[in-house]
Amino acid sequence: MARFQRHFVLGFGLLFLAGALSAFFLNTRQRVLIHVDGQVHAVVTAGGTVSAALAQAGVWLDEADTVIPPLDAAIASGAPIVVTRAPIVGVMANGTTHLVRAQAPSPLAILTTVGLSLGPGDALWVNGLPLANGQGVGPAGAASAPRLLSLRRSVPVQLADDAAPFQALRTAARTVGEFLAEQGLTLYLGDYVEPPLDTPVTSALVIRVSRSQPVRLQVDGQPLLARTRSATVGGVLTEAGLALVGEDYTRPAEDQPVPADGLISIVRVREEILVDQELIPNETAYQPLPDIEIDTVYQVQAGLPGVRRTRTRVRYENGVEVSRFREAETLVSNPVPQVIGYGTRIVIRTLETPDGPIEYWRAYTMWATSYAAKFTGRVPGTPSYGRTASGKILTKGLVAIDRRLIPFGTRLYVPGYGFAEAADTGGGVRGRFIDLGFDDFNYESWAKVVTVYFLTPVPPEGAIRWITPSTVP
Repeated sequence: MARFQRHFVLGFGLLFLAGALSAFFLNTRQRVLIHVDGQVHAVVTAGGTVSAALAQAGVWLDEADTVIPPLDAAIASGAPIVVTRAPIVGVMANGTTHLVRAQAPSPLAILTTVGLSLGPGDALWVNGLPLANGQGVGPAGAASAPRLLSLRRSVPVQLADDAAPFQALRTAARTVGEFLAEQGLTLYLGDYVEPPLDTPVTSALVIRVSRSQPVRLQVDGQPLLARTRSATVGGVLTEAGLALVGEDYTRPAEDQPVPADGLISIVRVREEILVDQELIPNETAYQPLPDIEIDTVYQVQAGLPGVRRTRTRVRYENGVEVSRFREAETLVSNPVPQVIGYGTRIVIRTLETPDGPIEYWRAYTMWATSYAAKFTGRVPGTPSYGRTASGKILTKGLVAIDRRLIPFGTRLYVPGYGFAEAADTGGGVRGRFIDLGFDDFNYESWAKVVTVYFLTPVPPEGAIRWITPSTVP
């Protein structure tokens, strides 16, 4: 019985100790929230520090990671543990890529973590943008957290530029074009770069820049600015894509060197052919008709003008006519003369008049006026007063006529005036016009159409005007 009691007391004591230990353990455990990369983990831990809680939760840490509160801090009731992972940064250099975790904002500091540094002429790109002033800042000036660093080591190159002395340089540029931009060189459309701009830069590469010169083209009335490396005017036109058509030419000529002032004019030449038809006047021929009575006139043959066709070449330069050349002339048809027939048969006739019978060989109507010496504007008493063009003193019976029709001395008969002799002329007496003369004291005014009779004898044929005007003035 005593032995049983001892075992009972011992067992009960062990149970009591286990319960006391269990109660103590339950009273020391804590529930804590751990924030990692945007995720929240709830952990019940008996550890008293942040480090112990993280270890119990299975959260591993990198040296670059940050923890708030610190790892050796005691867990505060209700306070979360925040773990900030250091970002992974890729570092590409010398053909190798390194992956590191780094909280450092400076790209140069990140390079240091992998044992790298910038040498003379080296270039570093941060997140695809060139490093500016040793900071991870792009061209726009906005700060950027480094994610990818690319280090390019510089190589020696040589630059031969027409506009500058020969230079030996170092560059980390990837292409020739990038290198020239890095050097601040302005390239014009006509400049030539060897090797081409997209050529990768390699060590000891020689880059040659051949500069073009500015030229001013005057074409089709418009100025055009261009650049050229050509030595001749023709080469400039080829580079500018300008073509000369037909007779077009340039000033200076195509085979001439580019002028010092760079001014080249293109002269556009255009030619046109003008075809004109010109009428050739036909002549009038007169044909005597011996079987037809005098003062009978009619057309024997109708006339036609001829036609001459001319071909003229007109040259224009820049729209302005500069020459005109008649290059061909063709006679299309000859003129046909008009033939006028006139009667030459003279018939002697007689006529009873108040002054007695007369015998005449010709008669036609004329416009008759009258004059006297006092109307001539001459001064009485002077030798020329009353003197006619034939030398006779003006009196009744002397008349003024057109000597182209009626010669001086021709005997006439004018009804109402009487017998007359052609002995004077005047500036206004033309054609079928007769001015009847009077003495100053017996002047009579005349202004009418009369029939004038030409009295026999008939004058010689050479003294006869066969064709007279058809109308009275």
